[in-house]
Amino acid sequence: MNVRNKRIAATLAPALLVSLLAACSGNSGNNAGSASSPAASTSSSATASAGESAPAKETAPFQNGKYDPPISINTVIPITDDIQYFNGETAEKNILFDKVKANLGLDIKVLWTAPTKNEGFKTKMLLSLSSGEKLPDVINTMGDTDLTNQLIDSGKFMDLTDAIAQYATDDVKRVYDANPDLFYSVTRNGRIMALPIPSFGPNGSPVMYVRQDWLDKLGLKAPTTIDELEKVLDAFTNQDPDGNGKKDTVGLALQLKNLSGDIFADTTALFGAFGAIPNNWRPAADGQSLVYDPVQPEMKNAIAELRDWMAKGYISKDAPQQDGATATGLFTSGKAGVVFGPNWFPYFPLPDLEKNIKGATYKVYPVPTGPDGQAGRRAFPLIGATILINKNYEHPDAVFKYAQAMYEFGRDSGIWDVTRKSLIDQGYAAQGSSFQIVKYGFMPNYFVDPWEQIDGYLDYLVQGKPGRTESEQESFDSCKNNPLCINGQIESMKAWKTQQDADTINAFVGPTTDTQKTQGDFLGKLEYETIVKIIFGTSPLEEFDSFVAKWKSGGGDKITQEVNDWYTKNVLKK
Repeated sequence: MNVRNKRIAATLAPALLVSLLAACSGNSGNNAGSASSPAASTSSSATASAGESAPAKETAPFQNGKYDPPISINTVIPITDDIQYFNGETAEKNILFDKVKANLGLDIKVLWTAPTKNEGFKTKMLLSLSSGEKLPDVINTMGDTDLTNQLIDSGKFMDLTDAIAQYATDDVKRVYDANPDLFYSVTRNGRIMALPIPSFGPNGSPVMYVRQDWLDKLGLKAPTTIDELEKVLDAFTNQDPDGNGKKDTVGLALQLKNLSGDIFADTTALFGAFGAIPNNWRPAADGQSLVYDPVQPEMKNAIAELRDWMAKGYISKDAPQQDGATATGLFTSGKAGVVFGPNWFPYFPLPDLEKNIKGATYKVYPVPTGPDGQAGRRAFPLIGATILINKNYEHPDAVFKYAQAMYEFGRDSGIWDVTRKSLIDQGYAAQGSSFQIVKYGFMPNYFVDPWEQIDGYLDYLVQGKPGRTESEQESFDSCKNNPLCINGQIESMKAWKTQQDADTINAFVGPTTDTQKTQGDFLGKLEYETIVKIIFGTSPLEEFDSFVAKWKSGGGDKITQEVNDWYTKNVLKK
């Protein structure tokens, strides 16, 4: 398996992409369009590593597709800002739970809810753990690595290695078999301690957006390398591309407030062109260990280039204080000619450019390659949620029945009599074709291979093939009638796909190491301040070498050893 194209996280697109991916979520290769019911007992096959096994027996009477009588499952619900309850429903009583009970025989009971804002849910969960309060039968940690690790380490939750082999459906197993690296962060001593729920990709990976009207006016070609990009930035800064007779433009809209986490005015494709990305661990050349990018020579080369661009005025002097949205505003207001952002930028915020500047146009291009001819950029982890099951819960099979139901909901944009039309008729709103009601439960409607979705969407829509499911065709039709989709996001996704090899995910996804717990904040601050000060020009380039020495002696060498102990044991499996 190629790790680079199997793990990217998902910051769901604000418009089409939610619809696009939800519709595409039924497109898993040869199984497209075939719907097995969560009523189907359990998979008759085990994972490839576990070999063949007989169908597992349910832990409670199960017939006609449901537990009869119903069995209960207790959970807790994290309330995110985007959850909306309709028709007077609540977290405890809503249409999803009613349908799950009626059709699956699973009676979901909510012990408590808490907002995710300001870590409210995490705090309440940890207080419940420490106080001895009753713990839920199942919990979704929302992909919070620290919370997941603390719950695993508590010993209160189930080893799921055998349960996956026994109870997971063929659909769920196929997703896991295609993305085995999902398990790295939740594996302890070779045992799987939580269910990783994959998210959709490639929403976070940046592509390059360039003022096409400026290129045309100045007689320039779109840049493909860092050297070519520098020439374009120089022209956009010094040759009055907006024609107002003033030197009031910069070449690049770039934020330096969050070097690796902000997807607006993304920095990582520029660092990545030199082979190093802030806050990133990657396999060493021999593949037998991990190295930390920010202390490698390649990082110094990237910093030197950005320092030079800052000195020449290609980047705003406000970049260290600007977040991504503010920096991107330079592009949409006509003051910058290049910006890096995700494939859904044509939906938001790039339409503001044409609103603000009459006649302004932009095009999307692949990110530039560096001195060695390679491109690189940050890609988010693939895990969108993490599910833990209480070790005392008697019905782990029920969780996998629920997982299959969510798989089918995402694939078919509905399940049972919960269809798009019926939900709309009853007054429920949707984000694209992904209805809000899936957020009421303890698991997202994922469990679909994200890469087959993206590849399938591009291949089918671009080649003019019909959708493989009714919901996919509906999404195709919607896209074809929307210029922001067909001439915007689709072009951006095609640009991304030409460079899938550039996607670089942090190779260390294990639990926080002991030294990271004590020294991580200090070293992170040291890294950030050093990089930004050198780029801004308040520290000399030679300060990088001093930083590397301080990082190593200040705990970095010990962290490197701890990270590689985990890597050897869990990834290399020596």
